[in-house]
Amino acid sequence: MRNSALFLAAATLLFTSACSSKSDSGTVTISPDSVVTAMDTAKALTDSVAPVKTASGPQLDSLASAETTLAFMKNSGHWDAYQSGIIPTIMEQNLDYARRLLRSPHAHFIIVDKQSMNVILYDKYGREEKCYLMACSKYYGTKHKRRDNRTPEGFFSAEGIYNSTDWLYTNDDGYTSPARGQFGPRFIRLKTPVTTQVGIHGTAARHSPGHRASHGCIRIQNEQILELVKYAKVGMPIIVNPSDRDRKVNESEGYSIPQLNIGKGTYTPGTRGKDNSESAKPAKKAATDSAKTSAPADKAIEAESGKANNSEKTAEPEKTKEPEKAKEPTKTEPAKTEPAQE
Repeated sequence: MRNSALFLAAATLLFTSACSSKSDSGTVTISPDSVVTAMDTAKALTDSVAPVKTASGPQLDSLASAETTLAFMKNSGHWDAYQSGIIPTIMEQNLDYARRLLRSPHAHFIIVDKQSMNVILYDKYGREEKCYLMACSKYYGTKHKRRDNRTPEGFFSAEGIYNSTDWLYTNDDGYTSPARGQFGPRFIRLKTPVTTQVGIHGTAARHSPGHRASHGCIRIQNEQILELVKYAKVGMPIIVNPSDRDRKVNESEGYSIPQLNIGKGTYTPGTRGKDNSESAKPAKKAATDSAKTSAPADKAIEAESGKANNSEKTAEPEKTKEPEKAKEPTKTEPAKTEPAQE
């Protein structure tokens, strides 16, 4: 009898404790250490995560040189499209990146360019379709660990697309802001080896794109993220490209992150600016008839695919001002609480 009473008391205490983690409004409060679990259980947008066909073309080793990679593009039946896009230029600067883009089964890829402060959407042939001014981390260099407040650099992919309309954030001291809309209406989560908590999203701070202002995430305007997610698919390639200054910081710390010159130049606030970067001018597209063309690579790589998170807090507002609130679209899911950026 006594054991039964003790068991009942323990169960009651456990139930009470569990219920206390939710407010009357249904907002779940989480600590920074539990963000991964919270984000993994957030509802992803089903219309953005439909399965895609796996590439059935040649493996990477069959595009092991610039010659065979170029031969593949020239014999693909889409040479005019490739020639007018950026992939041949990328190939001359980083063969691995070009090969991975060619093998992608997705209809688009994204480059987040820290030099020009642009998020650029390309079709599968490397032709530019959309370009948005963005904000990234105020700290230079690539991300190495949790809470270093940097934007990771390298070749990544989209891990999930979320409705972030009602997400809140928690700062480093565990305080949860009641202000909604800090992450804008959508969040494209990047899959990186360092973090699962950085992504491309909207913002309540409409002045921040064009500046190094975030704690790690990539911000664009709310109407732009709503447009971008129409093309975004889970698994699509996302390249985060370091700027000259990021590259210098990486080298000083003993890291080598590929830097591409995509011809966008260096962004100067208030202008699109001419190219005054330290990088060489974009390499001339590898399109000469004199280039070696070994036996064409398997064209099966061209099989078309089906057409078509998070913990970056908004730049801290001045103590005397409240952060600007973004217009909120119709709520489609329960509020989520997001922690401070790592």
